[in-house]
Amino acid sequence: MVLLTIPLVLTATALVVLSPLAIDAIDDGGQWSRRSEIGQTYGAAAALLSVLALAAIAFSLVLQAREVKLAREQASRATHNELITMALNDPDYRECWGVFSTERDERSIRQQLYTNLVVSYWQTRFELGTFSETHLRHGAATVFSARPGRVFWRDAREARIRTSQTRKARRFHSILDEEYQKSLATMPTLEAAPVHRRTARLAGLLRGIADRLEGAGMRNG
Repeated sequence: MVLLTIPLVLTATALVVLSPLAIDAIDDGGQWSRRSEIGQTYGAAAALLSVLALAAIAFSLVLQAREVKLAREQASRATHNELITMALNDPDYRECWGVFSTERDERSIRQQLYTNLVVSYWQTRFELGTFSETHLRHGAATVFSARPGRVFWRDAREARIRTSQTRKARRFHSILDEEYQKSLATMPTLEAAPVHRRTARLAGLLRGIADRLEGAGMRNG
């Protein structure tokens, strides 16, 4: 739009400046009494300039409206990220969000909250045009190659796709879902969640105690 408007404005300005020379060229040598009406010869150029000026104003208003909308959206998402971060750090605040994942252990829930922050950050950049589809597909493929990312999208995909309001948001979630389906094709099942080391040590200790008690009971019997 800008590349088209600038040449048109320059052309119209040149026509206005050169119009007196054109009038002299076609003058028949007389005083041309109609020179008193010379102002009318600028009518077409003035009308063209007015139209271009209105078009430029309309274009600037559209850009301004888009910037205001993006600013509001960014402020809203920043607030959302702060709330998620608070829930990530405090289980008491996390309960206020209700059940948002099928996961139950603390480690997995924290992974789901963190993955949500990553995906929201990607969406903001994608809608601003600073995150290409190629980068998004690469990032999504990497995230969905691990269990936390796949569990997150399995639980969040329906709500995110259903609530997409803009064309870019719909395209963003469509790309994520395509990469998720590709990950399912290569790894059809979600592997079991890794056991935390402390939990594994505790389980081993309990098994050892149970074996000793069982052995003592057999000797006493």
